[in-house]
Amino acid sequence: MNTHTLRNPFPVVAAAALAILVLLGFARTYYLRFLFDLPPMTRALHIHGIVATLWLALHYTQARLIAAHRVDWHRRLGIAGGFIGAWMIAQSFELSILGAAQGRAPPGRDPVAFLAVTLGATVMFATFFVAGFAARRQRDWHKRFMFLASCALLMPAVGRLDRIFLAEFGVPRLVVPSLVTIGFVAWACWNDWRTRGQVHPAYWAGGGLLLASLPARWTLGHAEFWPGFAQTLIGWMS
Repeated sequence: MNTHTLRNPFPVVAAAALAILVLLGFARTYYLRFLFDLPPMTRALHIHGIVATLWLALHYTQARLIAAHRVDWHRRLGIAGGFIGAWMIAQSFELSILGAAQGRAPPGRDPVAFLAVTLGATVMFATFFVAGFAARRQRDWHKRFMFLASCALLMPAVGRLDRIFLAEFGVPRLVVPSLVTIGFVAWACWNDWRTRGQVHPAYWAGGGLLLASLPARWTLGHAEFWPGFAQTLIGWMS
């Protein structure tokens, strides 16, 4: 039995920190929206909020179960996690494209260009979720890929906090969400180095891919071919 893994609080603490940041990011537009003068939500958006919340709760619960050595319950809940993750991927793709079609984007952003950012987050979540599910019998890979899947949710969540609290100070868009995402990946790598003496390949490959995707989303949204490609996606959803 790996005593470093059993005594390491990182998985539980990191899962809690991820959940708190995402909950704070979506507090105004979802969890506490009844306190603000906002238009009603569509049923699809409300269901998406519920599914995303279930994912965060499950991620934290799964980390706690492993810390408590309840691998049996962890595996049983993993079946539910498979359905929740797949549902969230399908919904995220649909809502991202519909949002662009309806002209929804942060203030000052072009909805079609911003589609690359929202789709990028969904692609990253889907990539790590599928990788983690495929590696479910390889514990070291599985838990790291699932952590990276949840890290993919940081950009849209922290981006909302960025617009609320930092926009007035002239902080460039996406800087804070990118730094927070980098911070979580660096935290995970540091934990590996501290407990294992080296960073696991899942973080070198997956973490590198996630961080490389951050500027790539912005670049893609401003590429010459993107508007035509985005309109094709929107046409498929019409």
